[in-house]
Amino acid sequence: MNHIKLIPFMRQIPLNYWLYSLFLPFLFIACSDDPSSLGSDLLNQDNIIVSKLDSFTDTLSQKFEPHQAKLSLGSSDILLVGKDANVESQILLAFYVPVASKYLSDLDSGLSILSANISLTRNYYYGDTLQPFNVGIHQVTSNWNSLFTSDSISQLTYDQTSAVQSSNIEGNLYSFSISPNLAMEWFNAAKDTSLGKNFGVLIKPFGVTRFTGFTASTALNSEVPSIQIIVKKATAFESYQDTLVYNGSVDVHIIQGTFPEASAKTMTIQNGTGVQGKLLFDLSKLPEDAVVNTANLILSIDTLNMKVGSSYLDGMLAYQIADSVTDSTSAQFVISLPRSGNTYSGDVARIINNALLTRNNYGMLITSTYQIKGIENFALFNSNAVNNELKPRLIITYSQKKK
Repeated sequence: MNHIKLIPFMRQIPLNYWLYSLFLPFLFIACSDDPSSLGSDLLNQDNIIVSKLDSFTDTLSQKFEPHQAKLSLGSSDILLVGKDANVESQILLAFYVPVASKYLSDLDSGLSILSANISLTRNYYYGDTLQPFNVGIHQVTSNWNSLFTSDSISQLTYDQTSAVQSSNIEGNLYSFSISPNLAMEWFNAAKDTSLGKNFGVLIKPFGVTRFTGFTASTALNSEVPSIQIIVKKATAFESYQDTLVYNGSVDVHIIQGTFPEASAKTMTIQNGTGVQGKLLFDLSKLPEDAVVNTANLILSIDTLNMKVGSSYLDGMLAYQIADSVTDSTSAQFVISLPRSGNTYSGDVARIINNALLTRNNYGMLITSTYQIKGIENFALFNSNAVNNELKPRLIITYSQKKK
C-alpha cells in the first residue's frame, strides 16, 4: 500500500487541504469555459428575446420642460454676491464674538475700538471680472439662520445705511473696513444681551454686473471669513492695544430675481437658483414584462448658450420623480450623467425599471451635479430642437420571455 510522505512543514497542515489544492486548478479551468455551454440549462437563453427601443428611431413622444425648486444654500462652500440684469445674490454672515472678560470689564473704563475689518477670500467668479466690485455691508437687526431661502429673506430687517468705510482688494483677499461703532455694539451685546444682539451683517451688491464667490465658514481651512478688531485702552492706570480676530460662525447666500426661461429650443439648468429640468418619455411601447438591461440617456449641450464660472462640476444628475403632484424624488434612484464631448449621458436603467415596476412613470428631474455652488447656466437642447438628433435621447435595451 502506498502512503503519502509529508515533509516536516506539511505535517502541520491537514491532509484534506492538500487534496483540495490538487483539484483547485481544474476548478478554475472549468469556470473559464464558455458559460453559455456550461450554464445553458440554468440561463435558458433560448426563451429570452433581447430588443431595443430608441426614442429617436422609434419616435417616442417626450417632454422636457423647466422646473423650479427651492434651494437652501447654507451648506455651499462658497458665498456668492453680485447681480446682473436678471438676478441678485446677497450674503448673510455672522461672526461668533466670544469677547474675553478682560475686555468686557473694560467697556465701562475706557476701552475703545480703533478699527474693524472684515476679510473674505475669493474662490470663484462669474462674469466680467474687469467690472468694478461694489458692495454695501449692513447691520442685520433680526434673527436668521443658514436655512434661509429666497422666500424667507423678505422677513429680514437690517440697517439701510452701509457700514463700509473703505475696501481693498489684493489678489484673492477682499478687505472691508466697517464702522467701529458696529463692532462696539457686538461687544456690548456680548456683555449684556439686553443691550442688543449680534445678528451679523448683510452684504449687498450695487452697481455690479458680475458675481464673486468667497470661501464660506464651513470650509476647513484658514480662508474662512474673519473679522479683525483692534481695541485700545489708554488710561492713567492701564494702557494696551490688542488685535482680536474672530471667524465667521454661520452664513448663507440668497439668490433672487427673474430666473432664465426655456427658449424655443433650449432648456436652461442653473446653479444656485433651483432652475431644473423635468424630462418625460412615453414608455408605453415597452412590453409589460420587459426587464430593462440598459437605458442610455443622452442630453445634447447647446454650447453657444452655455455660460459657466471659474470653477464648477461639469455634469448632470437624473432623479426619478416619485410624486406627480410635488415632484419629489428619491435618493435611491439618482444617476450621474457625466459629460463627454458635447453631451451628458448615463445609464438610467434603474429608474426605468422602477417606473415599470411601480407602473408610475412621472419622468426624471434633471439637475446639475452640484447645484448649490455658483450660478452656472447649463444649456441643453430640449424636445423642440429643430434637429431631432439634438433632442433628449433614450436608448433602451430590454429582455422579455418568448411567447
